Amino acid sequence: MHLQSLQLRPGQQSDALTVAALAMQVFLDTYATEGVRPDLAREAFGEYSEQAFLGRITDPNRRFILAEMQQALVGFAEVNSGPREAPVPGLHGVELVRLYVQPQAQRSGVGAALLDAAEKLALSAGAPALWLTVWEGNRRALAFYARSGYADMGATVHAFEGREYANRVVAKLLSAA
Repeated sequence: MHLQSLQLRPGQQSDALTVAALAMQVFLDTYATEGVRPDLAREAFGEYSEQAFLGRITDPNRRFILAEMQQALVGFAEVNSGPREAPVPGLHGVELVRLYVQPQAQRSGVGAALLDAAEKLALSAGAPALWLTVWEGNRRALAFYARSGYADMGATVHAFEGREYANRVVAKLLSAA
């Protein structure tokens, strides 16, 4: 991958299909490490469908930043554009809902470029911090955020269909400097 050909741009309605396909690929690659169970399949088809992303892309409180190489989607960031409370006490800022990079584009700088753009978006919204939740089993993501200056702020749980997935809340304090 040649990072010099990376293009970042805002997501729009016509991107819902490709965002959904990439999101499902990354979700299953990350969470279905021991095979695809019915709960994971339903979560993938429900949360990561084209219609689900169309609804989120058109939500005025969300922003999508797309990363493309040679006019093909290789990653995206989904950001809640207004400051909000994190699931740990005392943390307020803009939420990075998802930062997904296609497996073969990981470790190429795509994620860092998307994260930088998300931080700038949060800073322009006047947020004191950018925060997100990361599944504690996703060691690569946790290491990436730690290298990028994010601190572990505490634990939370993502639950669906009676299964709980332990997550870490990580955040980076932002400044206008």
